[in-house]
Amino acid sequence: MQDAAPDLPALLRRWRARRTRADLPGADPTAADGPVTQAVMAEQLGISEHHYRRMETGRRPLSSDAIAGISRTLALHPDEQLALYRWAGRPVPPLLSPIAPDVPDDLRDHIDRLPFPAILEGPDFAILAHNRRAARACPWTARPGANVMVDLLLPGEGRDQCAQWEEHWAPPLLAQLRQGALANTALRAIVDRVCEDPQVRELWERTADLRRHAYGTVRPMYLEGAPTRPAWVRIMGWQPMHEPSLRVITGEPATAPTAAPQQAP
Repeated sequence: MQDAAPDLPALLRRWRARRTRADLPGADPTAADGPVTQAVMAEQLGISEHHYRRMETGRRPLSSDAIAGISRTLALHPDEQLALYRWAGRPVPPLLSPIAPDVPDDLRDHIDRLPFPAILEGPDFAILAHNRRAARACPWTARPGANVMVDLLLPGEGRDQCAQWEEHWAPPLLAQLRQGALANTALRAIVDRVCEDPQVRELWERTADLRRHAYGTVRPMYLEGAPTRPAWVRIMGWQPMHEPSLRVITGEPATAPTAAPQQAP
């Protein structure tokens, strides 16, 4: 409950003080800059200043929508968002925010030193960083705005690299996207976008898989330099403890899975 964390009102004020009006989403670059006051926050959230003041001081409960709006407006770190959800006694969503978190330099250095393709993926599956091997093997990963779900599910360079796409790639990707969208409605925009493709929409509508994870599976992929003969790669994923909103995704060389023996009739 809110009284279990008496420092949160003071922290909210400090989080506001870290930002200026020019930092806010959709800020007019020609408008005068200034501090983010309670009145500015109320305007951003579409509520009265009195309403916002009571929320910030703990005299009025914070709704989940209010927490999401405050987090977006102030670009809060996932750990700060987590504190707000717990303070307000609200359920903590598995994906706290579609805001792209900062990528620590040590994490960039780590993936650069890996001996196989690696990317850093945000909460909304956007590619935030990649190593040189990923850029060579899968050039689309280096494109600004690249998104794992969009680029591997919709027709284009990424999906073209997915050998046996309908069997090995689409099912685990759609299962992971469905699971994420149930927990975080912000991902519904990605669902709507990929389902504009008739083939993806047909697969989405006839499957209901939430169990298969997209990581840990071996799948065939056409890699740059060998466009006609697919290589088998093992897709793995980890979450850094110091930045759990990120996912480190690697494509490690693998051998083709052995087919299960046929049973005699």
